Amino acid sequence: MIASTISVFRGSHRYLALLFWVCLGWASAGAAPALIPLPQVLQTSNGVFTLCPEQVISGAPSPAPTMLLANAAGRETAEYLAVQLYKSTGYRFLIQTNSGSFAVAQAIVLTTNGALASLGAEGYELTVLTNSVLIRAPTPAGLFYGVQTLLQLLPPEVYLSRPRAGVSWTVPCLYVQDSPRFPWRGWMLDSVRHFFNKDEVKQLIDTMAMHKLNMFHWHLDDDSGWRLEIQKYPLLTQTSAWRTDIMWNLNPRSSTAWDATGTNYGGYYSQADAREIVEYARQRHITIVPEIEMPGHSSSALYAYPQYACMCPVGCSNQYSLNVTSYIGGAFCIARPETTNFLHDVLTEVMQVFPGPYIHIGGDEVRYTNWMNHALDQAMTNSLGISGTGLTPWQKYQAWFTQGIANWIKSQGRTMIGWSEIMNGGTITNAALMDWLTGTSSKAIQAATNGENVVMTATTNMYINKWETGTDQNGGGVVWSNEPPGQSGLVLLTNVYNYEPIPVGLPAAYTNRILGAQGNSWSEWIPSLNNMQFRMYPRLCAIAEVDWTQPALKNWTDFTNRLVTHKLRLNRAGVNYNPSGTPPELATWGLGPATYSTLSWNITSSVTNAGEIDISFCWKTGSNGLDVAWAALSENGAEIDRDTHAGFTGVSPVKPAYILRLPALRPGATYTLSASVQGRGGTNSTGIIYRPNWD
Repeated sequence: MIASTISVFRGSHRYLALLFWVCLGWASAGAAPALIPLPQVLQTSNGVFTLCPEQVISGAPSPAPTMLLANAAGRETAEYLAVQLYKSTGYRFLIQTNSGSFAVAQAIVLTTNGALASLGAEGYELTVLTNSVLIRAPTPAGLFYGVQTLLQLLPPEVYLSRPRAGVSWTVPCLYVQDSPRFPWRGWMLDSVRHFFNKDEVKQLIDTMAMHKLNMFHWHLDDDSGWRLEIQKYPLLTQTSAWRTDIMWNLNPRSSTAWDATGTNYGGYYSQADAREIVEYARQRHITIVPEIEMPGHSSSALYAYPQYACMCPVGCSNQYSLNVTSYIGGAFCIARPETTNFLHDVLTEVMQVFPGPYIHIGGDEVRYTNWMNHALDQAMTNSLGISGTGLTPWQKYQAWFTQGIANWIKSQGRTMIGWSEIMNGGTITNAALMDWLTGTSSKAIQAATNGENVVMTATTNMYINKWETGTDQNGGGVVWSNEPPGQSGLVLLTNVYNYEPIPVGLPAAYTNRILGAQGNSWSEWIPSLNNMQFRMYPRLCAIAEVDWTQPALKNWTDFTNRLVTHKLRLNRAGVNYNPSGTPPELATWGLGPATYSTLSWNITSSVTNAGEIDISFCWKTGSNGLDVAWAALSENGAEIDRDTHAGFTGVSPVKPAYILRLPALRPGATYTLSASVQGRGGTNSTGIIYRPNWD
């Protein structure tokens, strides 16, 4: 009787009243669940639903011509949920077929039958009673997002990778009706500057799914490397996937992306690897948007195939390097017909690997001197009748090239998307815009008012590779942070949370052209998975709420309160989030020595497990900084590991971080940190040695 009544009165006040009556008296109501992103409608009540080992997860069919198709609607998500619950609870859940549209006693029901069409392609309803859980959605994507909410309603230990005893596996009684504000809820991974292997990418995708993000923008080539196998052009990965330097003045120990010899840095994804990741993402309702840079930022392609460059002398000797950080790099000679053929060939293989609707072509920061100094490109601009002064003709020339690529990609059944600069020479049609430039968002307005879709990703708010915390040392305008070396500038968590993707000044008639917002993680200073996670979270939590939750429901204080519990989830999931506080102190120094001397500190109490021990020298006061020649770890007086490189902590620090490795923890042993240091220009410096958690 209860189940049929719920079906009849779904969505009405009578239904909600009945729901609350069913739960009443079983347990007292607690605080509102700390869900991130915040749902649109959340009604809580007394009582809890308790998971039991005999639980049935019912994958219900959607209306379809055959039972096989109908079963697929909920079954894949049910299998996903069963795996997640088994890992943390140890319970095995039997999956059965259920074709109904209402709650079933002692079951978690996933169904597309009877769902509210108004919820759209990604919305869902979640009803938790004391004896059942019902997730109902118009599509499998909505069911998946309902499951993400259900997982967050369970204790944070549900995100553990192995069972933990003594956990009460209960879900509070409530009703959620939810759907996202924007269809594009994105995050960009730069695998070029530093390579992240296949399993690491999957881990990053898992935490995207946890936050209901659905667009994974994957930056796969740039000046310093090429990361995707292209079978027709094998040199792209044979030569351009590897360089000899970690670059960006980082500690070589901070990354594991070295080959077996330890001399070549980088890596690449075979097409089989990429397809595996595409499928992994698809199962989590995440679309991958591959980015292949053109016409600029293309030194890695031109390093392998210099015949497509502008500056290609007789014999096409290589003019490019993968080990340079100070330039934007080479551009394709777009006047050569063979260049277009090369790019079409590459994009054809890319589209065979990535089935999503969008193909990103970059298009930012093109170095126009490549064309200005090249006869073929000069002749082409003349033949096209392109005129103007300064940069104008070359911006138009880029627009001519980009429009041609956009039209060709459209002819292949996909849509091109590119950075703000693709619009410098005029609006590009058959394309979407990813606007990263700050100010008035004029490029976004230009594209939207001309009928093109836009993704907002302002560098001031969405570049989460920048520092999250920092100070202005001595009023000198120098940003100092206890965080690892990073891109200049601060993107505070509040900046992220308060970001509004709809540009000011965009007429209301065109706001539907704003697809959503995206966080970007450029990896010049992000050499490891732990470091990447430290940069991403909790700021990506805020981006998830920017994209999913209606502005009227957002509240900074409420968000930070919910974040307290959510950080427990991240911790249980093994995500190395930024605690946004001062890292643990290992030791201090005062009045640094005038000449290189070895200082030592007992750090036994801080060494609680084997593995990597990160050391960060942080200057605090005084007119002089501190030079560091090396840092070492000793066990009972015997040196175990040493990191030798020149570092400096002070104004404009240089590589002040040291990475030491402890193979095994010996109970009762004494552990000592030693370092060879000297005061730069005097002894007037004091500071703290931290043990951060960013590597």
